[in-house]
Amino acid sequence: MTGKVAGWMERLHNIIKKTDGLPLWWVGLLLFCIVIGPNLLLGEGSVFTIHDQLDESMMNYVLTARHPGEGIIPEMLCGVNASGLAPSAVLFVPLYRLLPPFYAFLCTYSLLVLGGFLGMYLTVRELTGSSILAVAAAGLFCMLPLYPVYGFSQMGIPLILYAFLCLCQTKRIPIALALTAVFGLTSHLVYTGYAVLGLWLLALAAMALHRKIGKYAGRQTLKWTLAGFILLLSVYLLTNLSLITEILFGKSVNGQAAYVSHREEMVNGAMSFARAVRDMFMSSGQHAFTYHGKLILPIGLSLILGGIFFRKFNRQARVQYLTALSGMAVLFFIAVFYGVCKSGPVTAWKNSITGFLHYFQMERFYWLYPAGWYLEFAMAASFWWTMGRELKHPASYKKAILSLPVQCAVIALVLIPTADTVLHNSDFYRNVNQKNNGSGITGYISWESYYSEELMERLEQAIGRKMSDYRVAHLGISPAPSLMHGFYTVDGYSNNYALEYKHAFRRVIAAELDKSPETAVYFDKWGNRCYLFNSLTGNYWMLQKGSGVVYEGLEFDMQALRDLGCEYLFSGGEIADADRMGLSLMGYFDTEDSYWGIWLYALTQE
Repeated sequence: MTGKVAGWMERLHNIIKKTDGLPLWWVGLLLFCIVIGPNLLLGEGSVFTIHDQLDESMMNYVLTARHPGEGIIPEMLCGVNASGLAPSAVLFVPLYRLLPPFYAFLCTYSLLVLGGFLGMYLTVRELTGSSILAVAAAGLFCMLPLYPVYGFSQMGIPLILYAFLCLCQTKRIPIALALTAVFGLTSHLVYTGYAVLGLWLLALAAMALHRKIGKYAGRQTLKWTLAGFILLLSVYLLTNLSLITEILFGKSVNGQAAYVSHREEMVNGAMSFARAVRDMFMSSGQHAFTYHGKLILPIGLSLILGGIFFRKFNRQARVQYLTALSGMAVLFFIAVFYGVCKSGPVTAWKNSITGFLHYFQMERFYWLYPAGWYLEFAMAASFWWTMGRELKHPASYKKAILSLPVQCAVIALVLIPTADTVLHNSDFYRNVNQKNNGSGITGYISWESYYSEELMERLEQAIGRKMSDYRVAHLGISPAPSLMHGFYTVDGYSNNYALEYKHAFRRVIAAELDKSPETAVYFDKWGNRCYLFNSLTGNYWMLQKGSGVVYEGLEFDMQALRDLGCEYLFSGGEIADADRMGLSLMGYFDTEDSYWGIWLYALTQE
């Protein structure tokens, strides 16, 4: 290497090394401002994932905020037990009482982006000592399109890991305990809470069985780690008291007999063990978007090479390598555990029993994947990075391979494909695209268009009655906009409502399900969407205005619908033989900004 090149290499190496030792958490604030910027410009024209978010879990916050402390939420499905609409993050519910739903949701989204970045940054920096690796991992992680309605169940995993590490090292105890409590209040026990508690308990068992485990040794370590576990468990018990008492004692907190959940009729589907493991390990699963597939090979190569040169590493690099190896083992175990849970024997056993274990999704350990894979990337780079920082004069070709400039270039090349994928699937990208092009080109459905508040207001005025005095049903369209506006509905999307109500509602659509076996399977074996499914549009609920759909020959049991208290029908398509069905057309309604075009029918009395 020539003297001039060697000089530049050494200077650049030293600059990167100095930068790497600086606190770079403020990069997260800059990224946060960039990410939130399009939403502030678009307002309710912003775009967010609708499926399982705006059409379902959003209602858990909105309806719970409207009825604080009440045992029954009256608007949906003729009244749903409050435990069936429990929000994932109870600490965010007051936002929906103080602010309009959009701004409450935007606050939640903002907190998740910022908290996701800071949590990953602090954890990676704690484990590696590198601010640059921390920024790289945190920047990718906080851009993942994870659902804000699930609170910190996923985005908060790095934060709770950082709290755990602090407690293990008996430092920053007040901050660690505060983060633990906040995580419990902003995540859900049955999503990732049980997984965090389980892993925490395993760590406690290991500490109790061994007098010394690395640097996390000593009586104080065990004391504070146990205190953190008890705190998190206590928060979960308090925030899920109604659910827990119903499961254990068959009664709610107020002493009333618990209802039988519609989930008792759910049928768990089996998968090939090998396929389930492969798909999970390579691509993750539902609601846990990671886009980590292009990182697996580089991480694997790093671990293999690290094993070859392990004896040449210094002590810190060896610890980091073993941590990375352990992390990969955990990620693989999660995939294997998922495969076991989805295997034929296990699903057959779950289908043969009743109660909580019948429908509890134990395999949701994979919700740790978004945080796990980006933390694993940082750890897989950390032991090489540590060795590179030790170089004093990276002038020779041999030393240049480990120099920080070369490592930065390699890391950048490795991350570019994944970063590009994450960016193009992020909410930030979709909102920038929406701002630049509009729905006419993007095809995105904005918050304003989906909830169509002006359209709902026109429907309310057309009916001209107090909304709590009647109920409405929906045909071919989602009930969520009506619920958001304040209508009372006989239909809805809930993952926990009374089995008795499911049966009552099925009587309305029974004849139509007989004509559409696939739709019948969807309703009977799952049932979370309690909608007016039919043989013409099946289980589709997103009919857009101008779709041209005309319903004719529907065989709904209209008396069964009246028995549920339904007096009006909102339809996404015209019903050609409405008179035959005992329906009276009150008009067609849409607005310029609404996604929906709605035919309003009144149910006539027989």
